[in-house]
Amino acid sequence: MTRAAPTTSEPQRELVGTVPDRAHVALYTSSPDSRVATQVLVGLREFATRQGWTVVHKVYDLAPLDAPLWHRTGWQAVRHLLASGAATGLVVLDEREVARHTEDRDAGNRDVLRSWLLGLPAFAACECPRAERPRQALRPARAPQDPATRTAPPRPAGRRWQRSYALHPLSVRPIREAARAHLTLWSWPGDIVAAVDVLARLAYNAVVHARPAGEADARMRVRLTLGEHDTLLLEVGDPRPDFRNSAAAIAGVLGNGLREARLLGAEVSWLPAADGHGKFVRARLPATRLHP
Repeated sequence: MTRAAPTTSEPQRELVGTVPDRAHVALYTSSPDSRVATQVLVGLREFATRQGWTVVHKVYDLAPLDAPLWHRTGWQAVRHLLASGAATGLVVLDEREVARHTEDRDAGNRDVLRSWLLGLPAFAACECPRAERPRQALRPARAPQDPATRTAPPRPAGRRWQRSYALHPLSVRPIREAARAHLTLWSWPGDIVAAVDVLARLAYNAVVHARPAGEADARMRVRLTLGEHDTLLLEVGDPRPDFRNSAAAIAGVLGNGLREARLLGAEVSWLPAADGHGKFVRARLPATRLHP
C-alpha cells in the first residue's frame, strides 16, 4: 500500500494495489441520504477524471456505514464488476464504507478486502478531502442564488425496467428488492424508500383486487421509468380491464393502499393497457426528497 503525500491542491488519497496504465474504475458510496450519496459520487467522478481513469460504473447504497455488506445491493454490483474484470479499480471516499460493520471487522474484512483486490488483481483508491473531516460536512450546502453557478448531478432520464411477476402476495417482496436495486443502480436522487413502498402498495392492490378467480397462473407487469427532471413513473399492470370505484380508491374513500401511496407523495392514476389486455395503475413521484 502506498500513500501519496498531501498537497494544498490535491486531496489526500490512499491506494491499495497497483494502478494499471488504463484503469477502468467503479465508484461507490453508502449513505442513508440519497442527496449526500449523489454529491459524493460527483466528487469521486471528478477525482477519477483527474487521475485519467475511465469510470465504467457508479452506484450508491441507501444505508448507513454500519450496515453489513451483504445487505447492500449496490456493493454486490460493484463486487461483481471487479471480480469479472469489467472494472479494474474501486474508488470510495473512505475504506470504512466497505469495512465498517462489526460483523465485517470481526471477519477481518479490511484485510480480506485488500487481499481480495490484490488477488484479482484490482486496486482501490480512497479519496479523503480532509482526513478528519466529519461525514456530516459532506451534506450539500445551500444552492447559490445565481442559477448559472449551480452544479447538478447527471440525470439518467429515459431509463426503463420492466418484468412480469406472479399475481400472488409472495411476489411483493421480490418486487420491492428489484425496485430498490434498480433505483440505487440508476442513482435516482429521489426518496427511494418511499418509491419502493409506493410500488409495493400498487402490487399488493393488484393481488387483492385484480386476481382472477381460479387462475393460479395469472401475472402482473411491473415497470419503472425515469422521465424528465428525474420524475419516476411506477406502474403495475394486471389482467382486469376495469377499475370500478377508481376515483374513490385513489381519493382514499375506499380502501387504504392507494391513499397511502398518495400520502407518500405519489400522484396516482390508471389507464387501460395498450395491448387491450388489462390495465395499468401508475404512480408518479418527483425526484425531490419528500421525507428527509
